Amino acid sequence: MAEPVPVLQVGELVELVRGSLRDWGEVVVEGEIASLFRSRIGHLYFDLKDESALVRAVMFRGDQWRLELEPLDGLLVRARGRLDVYPDRGSLQLIVSELAPRGDGALRVALERLRAALAAEGLFDATHKQPLPFLPARIGLVTSTQGAAIHDFLRALRQRCPAVEVVVYDARVQGEGAWRELVRGMHLLEAQAKVDVIVLARGGGSLEDLWNFNREELVRAVFELDTPVVSAVGHEVDWTLCDFVADVRAATPTAAAELVAPDAAALLLRIDTLERRGAQRVRGLLRELAHRLAALRRALVHPAQRLRELRRRVAELRLRLHGSVLRLHERRAARLAALAGHLDALSPLAVLGRGYALAFREADGQLLRAPAEVAAGDAILLRLARGRIRATVRESEAEPEREDRD
Repeated sequence: MAEPVPVLQVGELVELVRGSLRDWGEVVVEGEIASLFRSRIGHLYFDLKDESALVRAVMFRGDQWRLELEPLDGLLVRARGRLDVYPDRGSLQLIVSELAPRGDGALRVALERLRAALAAEGLFDATHKQPLPFLPARIGLVTSTQGAAIHDFLRALRQRCPAVEVVVYDARVQGEGAWRELVRGMHLLEAQAKVDVIVLARGGGSLEDLWNFNREELVRAVFELDTPVVSAVGHEVDWTLCDFVADVRAATPTAAAELVAPDAAALLLRIDTLERRGAQRVRGLLRELAHRLAALRRALVHPAQRLRELRRRVAELRLRLHGSVLRLHERRAARLAALAGHLDALSPLAVLGRGYALAFREADGQLLRAPAEVAAGDAILLRLARGRIRATVRESEAEPEREDRD
C-alpha cells in the first residue's frame, strides 16, 4: 500500500520550493535579454530566454554598479544570481547580482547603440575638439605601468623630445571597474599635476578586453575635461568610444608620443634655419636703411644755408614786388592822365576857354538857350572861362528859321 502523500497549503509548497532553491546557492545562467523594464526606483526587470525556455529575472538597483554596460533587449548575457519563487504569482525568478555581456556580437550591438546615443547628444562633434599644445611642458599619461603601452610611449617620447616632463598615473586598463581608475587618474592629472595634455593609453586586445574604454562614464569624463586628451587605445584597427570623444585619436601609444611632442632635432634645425634667414633679412634691412640714410644726408641742407637761401628768395621777391608796384603805379598814372584829358575835352569850362560864354537868367539861374526866354530889362549872368559878367537885356532877337532844301 502506497504511503500517504502529505497535503500542503500553497504557501507551504512555495516555501518548500524556496528552501530547496536556497540549497542550490548561486547559479550562472546564459541567455538573451527580453522585455527589459526599469522601475521608477531603478530596479531592472527582464526575461532571460533561449530557444527552448524563459525565466524571469530582476536586478536590484544596489547591484547595478557592477554593470559593464547598459542592458538592452536582444543582448546576450551571462547572469549570476540565486533562484527564488515569487509567492504572489508562484513564478520562478532569478535574483541577479552580476550581469555581463557574452560574445563579440552582443558587445558590438550594445556598443553601436551607445555610440549612436552619445553621438546624438553631440559628444563626438568636431566643434568640441581642442587643439593640442605645440610644445607641452608636462604630459599626463594614464595607463598601466605593467603593460607594454607605457614603454612604447616613453621610448618614442625620449627619442623625439627628451626634455618634456611626463607624469604617469598607474591605472588598471582591463577588468571589472577599471574605468573608475582611469577616470580618477585623468581628474588627478588635470587638477593636481597641471599637465598640458593627457594621454589615455593601453595595448591591443579583444573587444571585451577594451570594454572599459567604451564605458559611458569614462566617455563622459573625457568629454568634460578642460585639458586636451589623446586616446591611444589598442592597435590601429581597434576603435573605442574614447577614440570618438577624445580631442585626438592616436593609432598606437607610439603614435601618441609623436602627436603630443615635436621632434626636438627637427625643431632645432628649423630654429637654426629661421635664425639664419632672420639674420640675412636683418642685414638686408640694415643695408637698405643705410642707403636711405645716405640719400637723406645728401638731400639734407644745413639750417644756415637754408636761411641764406630763404633770405635771398625774400630779397628777390621784394624786388619783384617793388617793380610790380612801380609798374602798376605808372600804368595807373598814365590811365588817370588819359581820363583827365578826356574829361577836360568834355568839360564846359574847356569850351568856355575857347571864347564861348554861358548865359543864365539871374532871377532863377535858368540856362538860356533861346532869345525868347528873356525880355528887355531882365538881368542875366554871363559865365566866362575866367569869371562872370552881370548884364541887362536891352533887346532880344530870334534868328529866322532855315528853309529845308531837297
